[in-house]
Amino acid sequence: MVIFNDKSESVQFFNIRDIENLTGIKAHTLRIWEKRYGILVPLNTPGKHRLYDNNDLKKILLISSLYHSGYKISKIALMSLDEMVINTLHLEKKTNFEVFINRFIEFTIDMKEEEFKKLFSELREAIDDKDLFSHIVFPLLYRIGNLWMIGNLLPIQEHFASNLIRTILIKSIDGINYKDIHKTKKVLLFCPQNEHHELPLLFLHFIFKQQGTKVIYLGPNTRLETLAYTIEKMQPTHAFVYLITNFAELDINVYLTKLSEITQNCNLFCGGPGFKDATEIPIKTKVFKNFETLIKTADAIGSEN
Repeated sequence: MVIFNDKSESVQFFNIRDIENLTGIKAHTLRIWEKRYGILVPLNTPGKHRLYDNNDLKKILLISSLYHSGYKISKIALMSLDEMVINTLHLEKKTNFEVFINRFIEFTIDMKEEEFKKLFSELREAIDDKDLFSHIVFPLLYRIGNLWMIGNLLPIQEHFASNLIRTILIKSIDGINYKDIHKTKKVLLFCPQNEHHELPLLFLHFIFKQQGTKVIYLGPNTRLETLAYTIEKMQPTHAFVYLITNFAELDINVYLTKLSEITQNCNLFCGGPGFKDATEIPIKTKVFKNFETLIKTADAIGSEN
């Protein structure tokens, strides 16, 4: 929920379920911590529902980072806010992905571009790209995307994080010194029509280009007619489709049948939450409901060249 004060500044409020989704701390646990340690004093609505503002969220993110890194809540409760910040900054980069998801959430809420970019750059130096995207970036986007879709995050905040990551990925892809070394595999990447979230697809592009695999990138919002024409003309060996939102309300089983007909001469791989209800999987088609498994499969395909 977003309201405006007398200075026309936006103030966001989050309910306890929002906080649970953003931090990984169960609502029941948070209630106990509030009662036992007084770590927060949220607002209460007439219906006795807790509401947390931006500053509350930032504090809970710090608490979550420390707690998920092994600090006991009894020790955290004795820290000042400055001490929490200092201890969080001293956490080692390889200890806990949750720490960095929380920091990125804070930078997203406050739209701190330089801090966002700096942390991203530091993490790319410290951990593998696959871990960075599988365990930090995409869980981050999933959390803030859920809040955006139910109206508890401003669209500009969701776009802020998505566009920063998209820009970083495109620069990374362009920066790979790719040379056609005549590998046998040719991979086609696309999102269905009306699906505009292409970050998972861009990461697949990054993986394949790193390995020297030829990529045909159609990107988001791809019509079936365009797909059919491209496959006939370019003859890929593998096709990857990613669907997150399914705003078009596709019948997934019908869509999979159509895709299998169009891609009958290549192997089809489908990933994303939009395929979670798929029950009729055609031959030569694989559906991945776990992003990490999809990435491992893509990695294996590229390595086989």
